[in-house]
Amino acid sequence: MRKYFLFLFLVFLFFLIPVNTLEIRFNEKTVCYSPVISALTLKVRYKHSVSLTNVIDVYRVNESGISAVQERWQEFEAGQPMDGRIEDGYFVKDMNSYLGKSWEYWFIPLNNVTVEVDGKRINFSPDEEGIMQFRVAKNPVLVPLLRWC
Repeated sequence: MRKYFLFLFLVFLFFLIPVNTLEIRFNEKTVCYSPVISALTLKVRYKHSVSLTNVIDVYRVNESGISAVQERWQEFEAGQPMDGRIEDGYFVKDMNSYLGKSWEYWFIPLNNVTVEVDGKRINFSPDEEGIMQFRVAKNPVLVPLLRWC
């Protein structure tokens, strides 16, 4: 009986071990968590609110934070880079810019935003105006298991 309780206690402790996670939130509500065991690729796709053309932002996420890797857009409008090459109908700018432990967007429903983590689309599309936040933080192992991306 004592070994059984010891085993259960160790399992309980295991679920409390802190791990690096990517937290995805919208308007302060958690959408999901993804453990950051190795580098993740995060893609944010949306319609530009002025030109209504596609924009794709690509990020690398690891235990140290979030880095911008590439931006792809279809038309030069407000907020878009002024340089880049043309590839598959998009203007493309490669980057290697460390952004820190968190990054935010402000979206309106017109943006029709979608998010992918390592090629897996997150089942979430905001139907209201708000702030989408991506953050690398330590959480107990149990947290990403309960709300996995």
